Amino acid sequence: MFGLKDVPALLAVALLAINLAEASSHDVVLPILGADPCTWGPSFWCANEENMKRCGVTKEGCERYAEDLL
Repeated sequence: MFGLKDVPALLAVALLAINLAEASSHDVVLPILGADPCTWGPSFWCANEENMKRCGVTKEGCERYAEDLL
């Protein structure tokens, strides 16, 4: 049904729903979708160790992602 590659999109939808539910009509402030590179998914997270650290992803998590692709 949903795989690891779907997590960033699902989180973005959930955050958007929370922001809309909590904001009043004059203080709606939504983050720009994709402004945080860590929302770009495993292709960004696993590109290098710096990105892994920045996004809180472990080497094991990237290895699991790679296994899911096979």
